[in-house]
This record gives sequence, C-alpha cells and structure tokens, in this order.
Amino acid sequence: MRADLIALAVLVLSASACAHTRWQQEKAWDWYNRQPWLVGCNFVPSTAANDVEFWQAETFDAETIDRELGLAEGLGFNTCRVFLNFVVWQADREGLERRFDEFLTIAARHGIRVMPVLLDDCNFANEEAVAGKRWEPVPGVSNGCWVASPPASIVRDPSKWGPVEEYVRDIVGAHARDVRVVIWDLYNEPGNSGLGNDSLPLVEAAFEWARDAGATQPLTVSAWGGPPEMSQRLLDLSDITSFHLYGTHDALSDAIAKQKALGRPVVCTEWMARTLGASWEADLPLFRKEAVGCYNWGLVNGRTQTQWGWGSAPGSPEPGVWFHDLFHRDGTPYDRREAQAIGIQTGALHGSFALDHGEYVDLPPLEPLFDFPVRDTSVCLGPDEVYYLIGTTGWPTWWKTNEGIRMWKSRDLVSWEPLGLVWSFEKDATWQKPVVDGCRAIWAPEIHYVRGNYWITYCVNWPGGGTGILRSVSGRPEGPYTDIKPDGPLTKEIDASLFEDDDGSVYFIYQNGKIARMKDDMTGLAEEPRLLVPGNAPQVGFEGAALFKIGGRYHLICADFAGDPPQYHCMSASADSVYGSYGPRYLAVPHGGHNVLFADRDGNWWSTFFGNDPLAPFTERPAILRVHLEGERIVPGN
Repeated sequence: MRADLIALAVLVLSASACAHTRWQQEKAWDWYNRQPWLVGCNFVPSTAANDVEFWQAETFDAETIDRELGLAEGLGFNTCRVFLNFVVWQADREGLERRFDEFLTIAARHGIRVMPVLLDDCNFANEEAVAGKRWEPVPGVSNGCWVASPPASIVRDPSKWGPVEEYVRDIVGAHARDVRVVIWDLYNEPGNSGLGNDSLPLVEAAFEWARDAGATQPLTVSAWGGPPEMSQRLLDLSDITSFHLYGTHDALSDAIAKQKALGRPVVCTEWMARTLGASWEADLPLFRKEAVGCYNWGLVNGRTQTQWGWGSAPGSPEPGVWFHDLFHRDGTPYDRREAQAIGIQTGALHGSFALDHGEYVDLPPLEPLFDFPVRDTSVCLGPDEVYYLIGTTGWPTWWKTNEGIRMWKSRDLVSWEPLGLVWSFEKDATWQKPVVDGCRAIWAPEIHYVRGNYWITYCVNWPGGGTGILRSVSGRPEGPYTDIKPDGPLTKEIDASLFEDDDGSVYFIYQNGKIARMKDDMTGLAEEPRLLVPGNAPQVGFEGAALFKIGGRYHLICADFAGDPPQYHCMSASADSVYGSYGPRYLAVPHGGHNVLFADRDGNWWSTFFGNDPLAPFTERPAILRVHLEGERIVPGN
C-alpha cells in the first residue's frame, strides 16, 4: 500500500513539474500537427482606438465585433489575435471576464479561435492607460492612441507586480482548458517604447504565472526585433516559436527559414505592411507552403487609423496604398484581388455566390497558345481577317508594375507573332503616368474593333486609378493610341470592356456588370452607369464584366470564385434586351474567369482563357476554346 502511494506521489509531482516547464519539441509538434493551418488577423473592432476601448464596458461593441468577425470568417480566417489590457481588468475584473467570454463565444460562432495577448510594451500614445476613457484619434496618425499593458512604471518595479500576477493567473486560469483559446501570447513586443531589457524580468515572470495557472495551450512571446538578449530569451521560453516580420517577401522567406531551423512549430503573429513590400498574393502562399501560421495586422479600418504607416504626421492625406487593414467600415474589401488571393489560400468563398447544388460543366482539353505569361486574355478579329491578342503582362511584377500593353497577332489562331508594346507608360501615358506608392500597371486591357477603328479598354492598378479607353490614331491595331479622356479615368473601378449593338450604339461595361451607353463621338459616357443584375444573385460576378450578342440574345459574362477549393469561373446570364431583365446566372466556362468571347471568320464562337485557380489545367498563359449555345446558355465545345 505504501509503495503504491509513493509511486502515485512521484507521478503527481512529475506531472506537476512538466506542467511548469517549457514544452518538449515532441509535445509542441504533437499539438501543432493537430491544428489546421492557422491563418487570421490581429483584430481590433473598427469602433475602438485601442485595447482599452475594445474591452471597457463603456465602449465594448459586441454588434460590431460579430459583424466584423463575420468578414474574417468570409475570408476563411480561423483564428485571431486580440490584445487585452491590464487596466481594464484592474478597474472592472468581473466585467472584463464576462466580456472576454462573450467575445470568445462570438468568435467561436464564426469558426475563429483566439490568441489572447495579456501584456504589451507598445505605447504609441505616450501616456498611461486609463480605464473609462474615450480617446480622440488625430487624423493622419497611425495607431496614435495605443497604450501599454501594464504601464511602464509597473513593468520596471517588481514591487508593483502583485496585481499583474493576479491578472495573468486570473485570465489564463479561467480559460486554461478552453478550446476557444488556441495559443497564449503572453507579452507583445517586450522592450518596445524605450524599455529595452528592463522588461525581461516581467516576461520571465509571466511565463511562470501562466504555466502555474495550468494552461494547456502553448505559451509564446514573439521575437520582434528588440534587444538580442531579449529575443533569444523569448525563443528559449516559448513552447512554439513566434515572430513579427514587416518587410519584403525575401525578408519573410529568410525569417521563416531562420525560425524553422530552431526545430519547433512556427507562427508569425504580426505581418503585412503593404508599403514595406508585403504582398498577399506572394506571401500568403509562402506561409501555407511552409506550414507557418500567420496573423496579419488589421481587419476593418477604423479608429486605429492603420491605413497610414508608422510615424505618419498629423493631417497626412489619405494614403494611396493602405499600410494595414483589409476592409472599409462598410464591409467593402480594400482590394478585391487581395481578398481573392486570401480566399484561394484559405479555401473560402469571398465576394462569390455558390453554384446551384450539383452544377457542373466539363472543360475540354486545353493548351496555352504560347509560353508567355498573360492574364485576362483578350482576342479580337480585325477587318483584315487577322486576330489580335492582348492581356495583362509584366510577370513577375505585374501586380504592382508593368511597361504597358503588349500585342500578338495570328492568321490561324495557332501561330502567334509578337508585335511588342503598342502602348507604354513612358511614351504614351497621360493621367496614368504617376507611380503611386510603387504601383503603376495596366490591368486587363481588351482590344475591340468598333465603328471602323481599334479601341483598347483598360484599368490602372493603383488605388484611385480607374478605367479608360484608348483609340487608335492610325486605324491600325498596333496604334499609336491616344486616350479619349487624357485628364483622368472614366470610372474609378476596374476591368473595362466595350460592346457594339446592332443599331450601332456602343456600351461601356466594367467591374461587376455595370453598363453605360457611350456618347456618339466616343468621348465619354452618355448616361449614368447601372448594374445588370441576374435573376438569382446580386451580381453575375465581381469583376471582368463583358457583354456579347449571340443567337439574338445579350450575354453578360463576369468572373467569380465558387466551389471548394475556390475556382475562378466565367459566370453568365442572358437577356432579350441590353439592360435586361437578365435571367439566372450560371457557370459558363469553368476556370475561365476574366475572359472575352469572339467570333472567328467562319462565325464560330470562342472564349479566351488564362487560368487563375489551383484546379485550372494551367495558370497565367493565354489560351482559347470553342463555345456554343445550348438553349440560352453558353457552354464549352463545338
């Protein structure tokens, strides 16, 4: 009997000791391998200027939190990182605990698990946090109301740590086995705001308190660029390795390799500053490929004002390129293409409407026309019976910069001859010429033969850019071209196209199916644009709109993501008249989003193609395929 008791005591003491020490690598990997790829954001509701306003009773906004976490869910995010503040707990312990639990419940409803941050040395407001206060952000200043937790005077004085210890033990202990909490980030950027290594003793104490509180989730504090001694100690204490990186793709790749070399699971708890070189299209696939969790800074732009970059001056104008954040406060994506890039990687649908259950369209075998990177392929048959092809070019920088518009020609749709640049920023640009925050590219140009001349519709990629139309001065497809509105864009959106009806009327179509008739002299729009709406959805698609008349009916096509994983399809709807009403939208060309339709010299209809999703037969190469009508629907095949 006594031997059994001794053995039991040894087991209990051994388990207790393990609970109070850093996880072994095997345990860390066992935990990490049971998680999905962790992808999410640092979340502050748009109605809060800092984490005090986030959590105090006077400004806690559950309705906004619910709505905005719904946006995160729509992107496919499965986790978020949130900052609590010691002074809110100190002033209203039970209230904070109640509101934090409510937050966890809201997040769980959206499929989001939470990484709480308990302590934080960032004090961009240069004042001590005070519970019950409402801050007034200074226009133009990024995150200027952010306050530390706890104040620096407490960090430097261990005799004042008693309430901080109680706070850490209280929050961790209450949720030590809560599946809604995924990781504990105990201390954000210790040593920031001039504290240096003075914060290290509190970091070490926080790890001890959290382990003693019985946390079953991993504990971490991120290496962020503070003093070297601090960074090394954070890595030594953490169950999983975490870091911050605001910089270029190459810098991120190097940082990931460095952290993975330590042999533990890796999570990047802060990243994404556009004007420092970050890119959703390039960086998120890297995180996924390397199986590294990631939390970008910012979801919905609001009172933190992080559309401006660090150190922005009071009164700074609205930036052309946002530093952080993904959505405007009305829920509109800041950049729809970024939202698409996120949805592709997370497997979510965003800005899309699900296909009818079981709807499927077969895609015939398909090969690129030639081996040159082209997106948004456009083909036009000229009166000389030659086919001309253009599209978005400039790989690999085309998301930010390119030279202009390149053209190819073919007499048989098989052999294609490059004609080079037919319009360039350096020689031909007017309002499009500025480089805005490193961005200047022509996206989605289309070539059209309308009213006896060649025209190229286009959009400019920088925020505030917009759409336009180029007219061939010579009447030849290779130009030269002049802009019909050299002083600015026709519209502030993207993806422009032209359609000429049987009566000679010409229409400008753009973005998600907006349309307006052109003036007779083709110098601008003759009417206010309207949106062409299908019978079964708010829009046919979210971009790449174009209009064609086939078989006596008007066929509107748009690009949209749908399916699982998300696939970039050509969706269509048809009508008896140009303004509709349009019938139900349907899948026309699978994986064929942002295409155009054209008739060959024998009257056969074709669709262009370039491939923009993981299930496409290839990606970002120009192609064409035959299409035809079955009833009122466009379908692939002869």
